[in-house]
Amino acid sequence: MDDVKTTQDNPFLVALSEFKVGINDVSNKEDQLNNIKSQLVGKLKQAEKFNDETINDEHALYQLANEIKLSVNTKVKQWDKKLSDASPMRALSEQFSDRVILLVFGKVNAGKSSFSNYIADLFNPSEVKRFFFDKGEVKYFEGQFAEGVTETTAQIQGVELGSNLVLLDSPGLHSIVNENGDLTRRYTDSADAVLWLTSSSSPGQVQELEDLKLELEKKKPLQPVLTKSDKMEEDWCDEADDLVQTLFNKTAEVRKAQEDDVFSRVKDLGEVEKLKTAVSVSVHAYKKQHEQNPNALEESGLTELFKRLANIVDEANVYKVSKAQQQMVNFLNGEVLKPMDQDILPKVLELQTSLQEMTENLRFKQNNLSSQILDNVLCEVPLIVDKHMGSRDKKALGHDVNKLIEKEISETLRHELRDVVKDIKKVSSDLSGANLGDFNDITIDIEKVSGKAKQSASSSAGAAAGMAIGGLFGGPIGAMIGGAIGGYGGNKAGEMIFVEITTEKLSVGVSPDNVIQTTSEAIRTNLPAQVKTVFEEVNRSFEPLQLYAENIVVAINECQQQTRNLRVHNA
Repeated sequence: MDDVKTTQDNPFLVALSEFKVGINDVSNKEDQLNNIKSQLVGKLKQAEKFNDETINDEHALYQLANEIKLSVNTKVKQWDKKLSDASPMRALSEQFSDRVILLVFGKVNAGKSSFSNYIADLFNPSEVKRFFFDKGEVKYFEGQFAEGVTETTAQIQGVELGSNLVLLDSPGLHSIVNENGDLTRRYTDSADAVLWLTSSSSPGQVQELEDLKLELEKKKPLQPVLTKSDKMEEDWCDEADDLVQTLFNKTAEVRKAQEDDVFSRVKDLGEVEKLKTAVSVSVHAYKKQHEQNPNALEESGLTELFKRLANIVDEANVYKVSKAQQQMVNFLNGEVLKPMDQDILPKVLELQTSLQEMTENLRFKQNNLSSQILDNVLCEVPLIVDKHMGSRDKKALGHDVNKLIEKEISETLRHELRDVVKDIKKVSSDLSGANLGDFNDITIDIEKVSGKAKQSASSSAGAAAGMAIGGLFGGPIGAMIGGAIGGYGGNKAGEMIFVEITTEKLSVGVSPDNVIQTTSEAIRTNLPAQVKTVFEEVNRSFEPLQLYAENIVVAINECQQQTRNLRVHNA
């Protein structure tokens, strides 16, 4: 038993002796957690009912929506598994709810087992009970934790120290065995406080700092510790006639520089709360020097460490009050919301953006195809009109024009939109005879001549009169009329002929111009609206996908708000 065990000046041991659980009962929040999770799952399941018989299954947007649905369903299954995997952690929390659970956490070869053994040595052997977990059950064993330069811990092991402390030693993060690192992460939430260890030979490597930041986000007390803060020096010993190795503590300046460096680089990763500066220690240097050096405890950094551990004990006592609730927040943030934010929401955003782009593309395509179809139909109108010009059957004309419009719209859009929808709704055109104008006659003016007889003085006078009248008309018609009157006058001496000329219109054909013009104008007015109706129907086919994306975002936002409310309540 060394001096650290017996002194009452060790603030860490004093804090432990005064430790009392802040509450008698640590509430199990699993039902509340399951309720929030179930609400999210229910909303996500409800949202995924976007199947529509009109959308082409091969369309990229439909494929993306299905990919999101599969990813969401995979996440949901993983949540249940992770809750199940975490049950030993929750059981451990409950089993030691009346003690401080201190987790020693860090990467492989950070000195965790050596550190844990040293802390255990502070207590009387009768107060030390080492254990490990086997299928979620605590099993005790004799002896110390294995120490070495290779990975020595492949399971969660711990030690009960007195009546108020449980120290957990975990497998290294970034282990060569992935399961070991995963096991450590599952058990971090069982702790009331964390000691984050990193070797001073290369303190705070990138992956380590990321892990530290993640633990800080869980809002539990955490103390960074730089281990192995020492150096080996060699010197020639004349007496031994050999090189002698001596272990020295790193200087205070070097330690301070490393502590500040780790602190600043963690800050650079983003906003972190309650980040403590690291404390540098060398357990090995202390063990080598404490018998000869009365200042070995302080020079090795252990005096400062014990002060920090005393603070951690006090903070852990406060944390225990809200621990169960914080565990729920940590699960929702780490296992539910974070994967959704990283894996699902980017795809949902991609779906929403692509849907918007598709709407714009369809609007552009609608205008182009509407003009194309209109040109095709108008080219055929004169032929259809000519077909019905003889019968002047406007009902038959309207029927053929409507069939042409329906055919052109259906065939063109079915071809152009085949990659978007499986089929398009049949278009109905209803141009009637009243919309198509009237056939007009082609006429010429015809003059008709008529006359009356009257008594005259002599036949010669009649002939003269005939010639005079004929001269009025001139040409062959005038000669014919004049001769007739003159001859008649010669035969009918004493009578005179009076001539009347009238004009009549004679139909010589049918004009299609009015029908073509009026029909074409009616088509120009109605056809774009008919094409627009088809495109509106196509756009409506994708509304379920839009609603699906929106509902996912709403469901996640609501879960985030519930989690924030828990965090605020927990603050």
